[in-house]
Amino acid sequence: MIKLQKMTKKLLAILFVTLFIPLTVNAAPRVVESVVAVVNNNVILESDVNDMLKNIKATTDPKNLPDDATLKHQIIERLIIENLILQQASKSKITVSDEELTETIRNIAKENGMTLDELRGYLSSVGVSYSSYRDKMRTDMMIDHTRMNEVRQRITISDKEVEDLANTIAKQPTNNREINISHILISIPENPTKKQLDDATAKAKDVITRLQKGESFAKLAASYSNDDNALKGGSMGWHKLNELPSIFEERLVRAQKGDIIGPLRSGVGYHILKVDGTRAEAAKTVTVQEVNAKHILIKTNVLVTDEMAKQKLLDIRQSIKDGTTTFESAAKTYSEDPGSADKGGALGWNNPDRYDPAFKKGLAKLKKGEISQPIKSAFGWHLIELIDRRNVDRTDLAQKDQAYRLIFNRKFTEELQVWVQELRGDAYIKIIGEEN
Repeated sequence: MIKLQKMTKKLLAILFVTLFIPLTVNAAPRVVESVVAVVNNNVILESDVNDMLKNIKATTDPKNLPDDATLKHQIIERLIIENLILQQASKSKITVSDEELTETIRNIAKENGMTLDELRGYLSSVGVSYSSYRDKMRTDMMIDHTRMNEVRQRITISDKEVEDLANTIAKQPTNNREINISHILISIPENPTKKQLDDATAKAKDVITRLQKGESFAKLAASYSNDDNALKGGSMGWHKLNELPSIFEERLVRAQKGDIIGPLRSGVGYHILKVDGTRAEAAKTVTVQEVNAKHILIKTNVLVTDEMAKQKLLDIRQSIKDGTTTFESAAKTYSEDPGSADKGGALGWNNPDRYDPAFKKGLAKLKKGEISQPIKSAFGWHLIELIDRRNVDRTDLAQKDQAYRLIFNRKFTEELQVWVQELRGDAYIKIIGEEN
């Protein structure tokens, strides 16, 4: 029997959103219900809002929640954005296959110490059908895929940006500082009128005043924030300082736990931050194991079957073992890899990760000086000889990789906010009972 204590916060959070009615584009006809909002050609139903309201109230400390009317408005806003993203997914023909979905759910179960069957059992025990869970997970994955697909195209990262940040990380290890923050966004339209700008400014100042008087940040976020994390009390979790938007980083460099920062103006609105914690990560030396190897490649085609290629390599291997030829000579005569054949099959020193997974796996099993049995990869059939292994300091490359990821995360966050602003600005949205 599955015990509740096995559940991690991550799985509980997933179960929490799973209880919401799945939001789909072009869904099958449903029983006529009250419509609370129109989003282009789609609608959001009152039952969608009420189900989300019920589950938020069941899983959130009441002191961090506003009144029902305010909370319902925030829920409608969230559902509008999700609906718009799903509409974009439909236009872009973004889908999630059954195989991808099952693999994701299997990984979630594994992270929580469960098998897939045990997860099914737990879901049943808390009254959640597995099919509903899959539907919600598929929707969430489509939203994530669409965001990544659309926003990634808007991001460019230069070699100089990566080099500069990598050098900064190397020289100032304290820039590996991580910070746990919560965020309130008071949004403004793409081209705000003076009144819209004045209203947003006044609201941001009012929120700051109320925070300074001791009101709950989480409650104010759930009441007023236009950020994705509003219904989680604005919590953004832990981030490295360098991956946060530039206007955040500049003000958080010396911030301490409990600090309230803002309002900070960006193109999408006013940002208010609360520092929930800080921690520093010591600089680390990164050592990787490289391999020096040689190989002989035989490709398959309409005339050369897998069995023929494999047998040819077995014959070559035996000839090398018998001493009638050498690996280098055989590579020059038979290998179909133009990059290494003339060099006797030599590949030089490389990180095994750069190789095809099957090739890498075969290499890992070899001892120094040993020749593999024929191995099939995506490129054909190989004989591999391991010449040697060595450990190499690759801290510089690791720092560049880290710098790229941090820059990407920063730009993604910034561009995502702009993309959502544009998505909403280009849509027809009508919230029933709300004055335009």
